[in-house]
Formats: sequence, structure tokens, C-alpha cells
Amino acid sequence: MKTKGKEAALEDNKIRPICLGEPADIKKNGCLIGNVEALVDVLQVVFDNAYSGIILCDKKSRILYINHFYAELLGTTKEKAIGRHIKKYFPCSRLPGVLKTGQMELGRRCSLRSNLDLLVNRIPIVSNDEAVGVILQTVFKNYAEIHELMTRMSQLERKVNYYKRGLDSVLTATYNFDSIVGRSPRLIESKSMAARYAETDGSVLILGATGTGKELFAHAVHMASPRSQGAFVCVNCAAIPKELIESELFGYEAGAFTGARPKGKSGKIELSDGGTLFLDEIGDLPLSAQAKLLRVLETKEIEKLGGLKKVKVDFRLVAATNKDLRAMIRCDEFREDLFYRLNTMCVEVPPLAERPEDIPVLISHFLKIMGKSSLKIGERAMRLLESYSWPGNVRELKNAIQSAVSLAYSGKIHTEDLPYEIRSFNSSRKNQVLLNPLSKEVGLYEKGVISNTLSRSGGNMSRTARMLGISRSTLYEKCRAYDIRYS
Repeated sequence: MKTKGKEAALEDNKIRPICLGEPADIKKNGCLIGNVEALVDVLQVVFDNAYSGIILCDKKSRILYINHFYAELLGTTKEKAIGRHIKKYFPCSRLPGVLKTGQMELGRRCSLRSNLDLLVNRIPIVSNDEAVGVILQTVFKNYAEIHELMTRMSQLERKVNYYKRGLDSVLTATYNFDSIVGRSPRLIESKSMAARYAETDGSVLILGATGTGKELFAHAVHMASPRSQGAFVCVNCAAIPKELIESELFGYEAGAFTGARPKGKSGKIELSDGGTLFLDEIGDLPLSAQAKLLRVLETKEIEKLGGLKKVKVDFRLVAATNKDLRAMIRCDEFREDLFYRLNTMCVEVPPLAERPEDIPVLISHFLKIMGKSSLKIGERAMRLLESYSWPGNVRELKNAIQSAVSLAYSGKIHTEDLPYEIRSFNSSRKNQVLLNPLSKEVGLYEKGVISNTLSRSGGNMSRTARMLGISRSTLYEKCRAYDIRYS
């Protein structure tokens, strides 16, 4: 409704001064004239039962109407309050000022008593560009309510941000190919192969012993792929109980099983839609889940536990394992069809024992991360580290350096600062010479010398042969005999 070219209050959900028209404007709406009294009665019932307090004052700031809520708040009755000046109850009221300016005041703090503050709106009633009255409305009965509400909102906001950061960290890849430290030909070859696979959209299988950095390769493949802006969802198949693995992967509907969430739950596959799903230790995935996973890879659809409808999903699968999947297939512990589906693009991460030239580089990297770049490694300590077998691979090396850093006191890591397993390794190797045939010990030593020289020469066979003082043909024969990879 418009009056004198001005919109009535609340027409578009915005609070405005209330404008009154001329009697002629009301007469135009003849259908309403007979119902004015009924309308007034209805409004009075509404106002009297409103949660917020409402007072209507005339242009002299006298109370024309007050509802029960406000009367009780002021400690009076409606009958006693009507006709009184507003300053009788609010000595410092700004209502007369609103009458003068015709400007509304919203959400203003107002003191009723020493122990009670209100939040109020003062809305002028305008006729012929003149304020002829004011509506005083409480937004909150007690200012403390606002403080409590704001505190709760702040707490909820902090919780939301906390969980959002947690979710982002779970669904975001952290490492790229630069995060994989090393200069050995075998590691460089694995990184190069993984980088080429990353550009495609097929499944990738990463093989390697525990602690070699398979997860870093998975992160890097995602970060270098066209799906890098999508989610990266990591699932450790060995860490989830077998009876829960399917609900974790595929999700479930409400009431699917005892203890299920009332609203159901999205599975990890659904969360990875548009991104990458990384299944670490896929060799520990139960056969029943393997069958369902294979079907999802073929149909690009999932069906939640307890659900009937199928959900379309678009994700890339990267899987990793330290197990011999072919041997597991022969023992009926892994599905052959799933293996061939995964094995189309395979990356092997070499163990640390096969790339000793990476050890100094990794040590420097770990010391830098720990803020100990100035710490040196003694010559004997470095020889021990390079000759150790590293069954725990890069993870074990990192732990060993952390331990040594905590013990080093002279600005240098000495042999006595290294873990006992590393210090005692050479002694046990010396004892093994008496147990193994001489030819075997010589062969192991020769293999190590050739591997190290090949790495130092950057994989150049001619240069390696010259450094070793043998012919290229002899070098090729020894590489084949010792199963040493060369480019």
C-alpha cells in the first residue's frame, strides 16, 4: 500500500516510518471502512499477546497504548500507564527527539532500571511529513540476552571454523613432487613415471615397503592432476575394522544399522566426488568390499548401506600397498579382476637401502625441517648411516635423526648419538662374514660399489665403467647378474 507516494512500513520487510494518508485515501478503500473497529480489536489482541513490548505515543509523548508485556515490565497496569508522559517511566527517553526529527532509531540500548537494560526500536508515525506519534518496541527484554546470544553465536562460529579447518585438512592434499626428496636414479625414475600418470585420469597403484613414502606419491599425483582443485580423501584400509569398512567407503542411510547416525552418513567415495580417493594399504581391504569397489569403478555409481537409490560419483582412485598382491591372488585373498583394474598404471617406490645416495640429502632435509640446519654429521656417523639396511626406510631415518638431534651437544652428530640398532649393525655384519660364503660377501660388496658409482655418475654407463676401471660390456654383465637397474 502506498500513501502520498511513500511505501507503508514493512512492505518489503524493511522497517520504515509509518506514513498515514488523508481520510480521502481511506474512503477509496470503502470495503475496509466497515471493518475498522474489528481490525482494531484484532490488532489489540495481537499486541497484547506479543512477546515483545509495544507502546504507542502521541506527538506530545503521551502513552496512547501499551500492551500487557510492557506494562508488567514497567511494574504498572495498562490503565495507569495510558495518558502518562513517556518520561514517567523512561526519564532519559529519546522518544521526544524522534518526534522532532522524524528519524527512526533501531536497536538502541535503553536503561529501564539499574539492573535492567533493553534493546528498543523507536519508529515514528508520519502524516503530511510530520511525526504525529511514535511506536516504542522492545527487541530484547534484557540486554544480557543479547550478550548471551552473541556469546553462543561466537562459540558456534568457532566450532564451525574448527570443524571446517579439520575437514579441509582431511580433504586436501598436502605434498607435491617437490616434497619427495632424493636424487638417486631409481627415485627420479619413479617420480617421472608418477608425474606422467598424474596427467591422465586412470587408477594408479603405488607399491613399496613400509616407510618409503607411498602416501607422498599419492598426494603428488593428485596435486599434479586435472583434479587438483577437488577433494583428496585418504582412507587407511588397515586402520578401519572390517565390519565398518563398507559403511566408511560407501556411506549409509538413516537407520541402516544399530548405532548409525539418525541422518545417515556420506561415504568416503561420495566425499571424493570430483577429486581423488586414496586407499592406503588396499591389500587389507576385505574381499566383500573389493567386489563392491570394483563395481563402483566400473559403473561410477554407489549404493549406500540401507539405501535403494544409486548415487553417481566421479572420482579417481589411487591405491597403495606394501603387500605382494599377486601372491595374495594365488591365496584367494585379493581379487584378480580388481588387481588388473588397478595395475594399469603402477609406480614402485624403491626402498632406502637401494638408494644410499639419497641418505645425505634426506638428512639435510630433516635437519632443515627441525630448525637444525647448522648441525653437522660426523664422518664415521655418516658412514654408519649410509651402510645401515634401513628396514623402516625413510620413516626410520627421520626418527633416527630426530633422536640423534636430541642427544647431540657439540654442534655435530657423532656415532654415539645414533640409535643402538644403527651402531650395532656393522658389528653384526662383521660376524656374518664368518657365516656366509666368501663369494656371497664379495658379491654383495661388489653390487654396492657398482650401485653407488652408477648413482654418482648420474646413470652414465660409460663414465661408470671408466670410474670402476672395467669395460662397458663387463659393467652390463655385472648389472644383469646383480639385478642392478640402469638407463
